[in-house]
Amino acid sequence: MALMSSVITKEGLISELIINRPEKHNALDMDTLNELYSSLQSLSSNPESKAIIISGSGGKAFSAGADINYLASINTKEKALEMFNAFLNVTNTIIHSNKIIIAAISGYCFGGGCEIASACDFRFASKESKFAQPEIKLGIIPGGGATYRLKHIVGTQNARRLIFTGNTIDSLTAKSMGLLDEAVDSDVIEYSRNFAMQFENTTALSFAKKAINSQIDYDSSSERELFAESLLTEEAKSQIRKFLDKNKK
Repeated sequence: MALMSSVITKEGLISELIINRPEKHNALDMDTLNELYSSLQSLSSNPESKAIIISGSGGKAFSAGADINYLASINTKEKALEMFNAFLNVTNTIIHSNKIIIAAISGYCFGGGCEIASACDFRFASKESKFAQPEIKLGIIPGGGATYRLKHIVGTQNARRLIFTGNTIDSLTAKSMGLLDEAVDSDVIEYSRNFAMQFENTTALSFAKKAINSQIDYDSSSERELFAESLLTEEAKSQIRKFLDKNKK
């Protein structure tokens, strides 16, 4: 039996990229991150496509974040940095893509999932969706860009609130912070597709995206080192073990 791909791509005028691990709430391990990276590169190179919509399969989660079982297996700084760089490849590809990229969010959008969504040009979510940067509760810090990107979206104080507490917020709170462009009652994929249709597939549009993003300071150096250090502490190892023990079936 062939293994199910952890990423599904649909190429077209409005292309789609679907994180496809519904049994894991679309959690992100190295294989999934690497697939996302290569798929984003491929879809971005399609000259006929106006935009790319990223979503999660199953309806219960956009992504619950990094795969905790994979995090538990990391025991060297080299492995920690490998994980960090895999996230960075995905988010940098989103930011530097010449396509408009939209996060269409249903359900949980936690941790690394929220960071991937935050790298997108627009974020739309169902009103039932939930958002969090819960890494602090595992004894680690975000490793997908939240510490340096989130402040540009929601402001420094709201970024501190999300990262320092790890608490979950709903869609309406996320919209009031600026994390969401819209919380929608209708099908979020269809809403995102209709929104994307307004854009002209022009060089000027890609230049405009590049100009806006080039003015924002995306310095990942501090997060890179501190994420790796935090992941290797005894506190992190203990908290991750507790999380996995609590969530065993």
